[in-house]
Amino acid sequence: MVISDFLAELLGLIAERGSLAAAAEALELPNRTAWKKLREMEAAAGVPLVTSESGGSEGGSTQLTPEAESIVASFHRVADSVLAGVDERFASERSGFPG
Repeated sequence: MVISDFLAELLGLIAERGSLAAAAEALELPNRTAWKKLREMEAAAGVPLVTSESGGSEGGSTQLTPEAESIVASFHRVADSVLAGVDERFASERSGFPG
């Protein structure tokens, strides 16, 4: 699997925070697990999803590749559409509930 809601969130946090470590921390995920998930996504996608620059006194940074940005954007377009349909369907089903 290239992407899921969780993996899209991981990539989104990497983009937002500029660091895989910061993204992992936000998700309360060990760094090692975050790197493993990232490598699994890259293997499934067949392309690198991040670029990293080493630290120094300023600290390093990690950015999404254009391919990763495209994958995340596509995922959100599809997921948002599906969730909107689920919300509509649930609202119509719920109208039959008492109360």
